[in-house]
Amino acid sequence: MRAFHKAFVAPVILTLLSACGGSGGDNGGNPGPVVEPPTEQPQLTPVLSSDNLALYGQLSAITNESVGLVLLSADGSRLSDIQWQQISGPAVSLLAAHTQAVGFDIPAAGNYEFRVTAITQSGQQRQLSFTLTASDDATPEIANVRLDHMATERGRVSLRVDSPTPKIITTVSWEQTAGPPAQPLTQQADTTNGPLQSLFFTAPEVNQDSVLEFVATVQFDDGTTATDKVLVGINNTAVADDGIFTQNDMFVTTDLIAYREDSPYADALRECVYTNQLVNSCTFADLPLIGMQTATPDVDDILDKTLVSHPWMGERFAEFLRQSATSEDMLKLLRGVTAVVISYDIRPSFYWVRTGAIYLDARNFWRTPAERDTLNTAPDYRSDFGNALQFGIYWRYVKNNRYYFPQQSLAASLRNSRDFSKLEASLAWLMYHELAHANDFFPPTAWAGLRDSQTPLDHLRNSPPQSDQLFDTYPLQSAVLNELANVSFGGAEATAAQQSFSATDAADEFSSDIAPAYYAYYTTREDYATLFEQFMMLYRLGVSADIGVVETVSNPQALITWGQRNRINQDTLQARAAFTVERVLPELNVAQLQGTLPSPVQLEPGVSWYDFDALITNGALQRNDLTGDLAGNKSNLFRPPLRLRSLDGHLRY
Repeated sequence: MRAFHKAFVAPVILTLLSACGGSGGDNGGNPGPVVEPPTEQPQLTPVLSSDNLALYGQLSAITNESVGLVLLSADGSRLSDIQWQQISGPAVSLLAAHTQAVGFDIPAAGNYEFRVTAITQSGQQRQLSFTLTASDDATPEIANVRLDHMATERGRVSLRVDSPTPKIITTVSWEQTAGPPAQPLTQQADTTNGPLQSLFFTAPEVNQDSVLEFVATVQFDDGTTATDKVLVGINNTAVADDGIFTQNDMFVTTDLIAYREDSPYADALRECVYTNQLVNSCTFADLPLIGMQTATPDVDDILDKTLVSHPWMGERFAEFLRQSATSEDMLKLLRGVTAVVISYDIRPSFYWVRTGAIYLDARNFWRTPAERDTLNTAPDYRSDFGNALQFGIYWRYVKNNRYYFPQQSLAASLRNSRDFSKLEASLAWLMYHELAHANDFFPPTAWAGLRDSQTPLDHLRNSPPQSDQLFDTYPLQSAVLNELANVSFGGAEATAAQQSFSATDAADEFSSDIAPAYYAYYTTREDYATLFEQFMMLYRLGVSADIGVVETVSNPQALITWGQRNRINQDTLQARAAFTVERVLPELNVAQLQGTLPSPVQLEPGVSWYDFDALITNGALQRNDLTGDLAGNKSNLFRPPLRLRSLDGHLRY
């Protein structure tokens, strides 16, 4: 074995982005057939036109139906400052009232009166009012496609169909029936969370704002059928081909807003962190680190630097910052960022030193089914990385003898809500990880020396991150796992030797080294962030990290070859953990804290990863009963799919 150092060195700079998973428990099934649309599509006719505005959608509906409405300019002018308002009728949730498209469910029969206003590029205000009439209908066949919304040309789009009836959907067919053709249309079944199907596609390029219409036809288990239409508005947006995001094939939503519109940084947030026109990093004069502004930020300071695609995301973030047991830590750690971005089209979460911001996948924030409907669920193609290997090194968090994360997923079709504890479990580990990245590049010792004329990129060119020092002082030793991590996390093609590498080989290699997790071998940045994340989860929340080496060939029960709990407090890792935590949060006396934390515990080999009561020989860990099954029916126990952390690619300089 030999020491290694991998930091994705670019011609001028080191790693620009560090990205990690954190989907909140939504797991897609295997991709289905590609549905090819016709080459020519008819254009939709608006249901109402007034004041040079055109309204698309429907003005009549039935109870429990999902409806959508899209607003375009009738003369091709670009629209901004959109505001949808409900004037009368049973209340509905307009969670995207600042965009050109809204979607919502009809809760009851009645007349729903709305008004929508917009400003043209020339500064002219336009307004359109209308009434949607809903009636009760006894039909038992209803299908709802979620959710009508706006997308950016060339952006990723997802749609999902379910039904409010107790019937089981057995088949779904999709068809694009109007608008510029979108390709490819990929249908996917969700095989883990219930009877629903999804459709994914890339929004077409357009010369002006446009509307696409799709129809989903579902068949139920009793042979009956139902259909529903859904509208996707496409924004014709200005795109810089050499932009920070667009050159990485990321075409981001144009519907981002500062969560606090009166924030002194509202304009800088819109221009400096997540836009298709961003080419160069902004200076700290435009958007400083929070730690440059104050040593003791409060929640309001953080929210002033928060950019969201939907206002509810900022509300949930504020809830987390105010109520979480991690709040004290988070307010300190957020001093190392310029901004927080939460958007429906971010997947997975990541930190990027070029902007100094963290980018959070909104799927970790939802509490209500309506909030969940607004999220993009397009799968990450990297989920198949490492399939050629004979082993997996898996992870989870446990607390009070139960799964803490991943959580038991709630099928979207069941329209469930989540309580705050599940939101906290989705966010805590993720925030610790991403903010460790931020404070790796911008540690507390650096804030006072930053100049307003500098950009985050300027600082990086002259000041190596702290994780370089971690490698210099406490390097990982396994070159074998270093290269295997390129396969599992970077998508490198496995060599013949790697394909023959067994779970026993992996267990021997991993257990004798000093990494907190397999992911730590991917880059020195991830090693640093994972050390901090696992220490803080154990110290602050009493949440233990499990790691298990599992054979992936002919092992349906997921019998583990080797496993360990609380590895972060193993004596061979304590110095590395202390080195990292002391630099990220110097307020903590790490050596003293390590003496109070639980010692590592070996997991029993030859026992299923899911058999909680048998993994620990002294019986300390009882069976996970999240499903309420206390009678020993293991087939009903919560068994999340074995998966490695997913991550996005490193953005190009």
